[in-house]
Amino acid sequence: MSPLGDALLAALSRVPAGAPVPVAVSGGLDSWVLALLLRRLGREVAGYTLVSRVEGYCEWQQTLTLATQFDIPVHPIEVASFDAALPRFLTVTRTPIYNLHPVSKLLLAEALAARGIAHIVTGDAADQVFRCESDCDLLPLTQACFRHCQVELITPFLAPEVRALCTVPDPDKRALRDLAAALGIPPIPKRPTYYPGSHILTHTTQMLEALQCVASPG
Repeated sequence: MSPLGDALLAALSRVPAGAPVPVAVSGGLDSWVLALLLRRLGREVAGYTLVSRVEGYCEWQQTLTLATQFDIPVHPIEVASFDAALPRFLTVTRTPIYNLHPVSKLLLAEALAARGIAHIVTGDAADQVFRCESDCDLLPLTQACFRHCQVELITPFLAPEVRALCTVPDPDKRALRDLAAALGIPPIPKRPTYYPGSHILTHTTQMLEALQCVASPG
């Protein structure tokens, strides 16, 4: 195992007891590295993923292909509309957004809470850690959504032993890709996670202003 693999195993060894371990999976490699490392630790894994059916955005088919390859059960969470959840998202985060993708974090957290799931392992923050970023817009929004729903977000990539290895920016996440290859994960190119739509920043800013006026009429 590589130094990164050892560091992630150490972080994952602290995941609360219980079976199966819930893992938020997608069509990307970050979450699948964590899922396979959990199995290395002898833990049973169950994946959860949001299914929007939005062309160019939804990763359900890629996720299902990987789940089948690794024989890990994945529970699809079907969602009808991001727009309907947007007022709830803005009420929770109080932050205008330029891309509706962050709304998926609230939808996932709500669905997990409704299923009685108290915590979930996610690949969130991997990009930021490997880029050595100290500022990120998506991660705080994600954390706010899960806190609101009282679902603990377990982020192994933020573990001190992992961050200690990421001292030089590596936007391509070379060490993680090498680890993924060693685990048998096929090469997966990085692609922007962008929910299609235009003028979203203007729209969400106006909605947030309206919500704040309602909340604080004075």
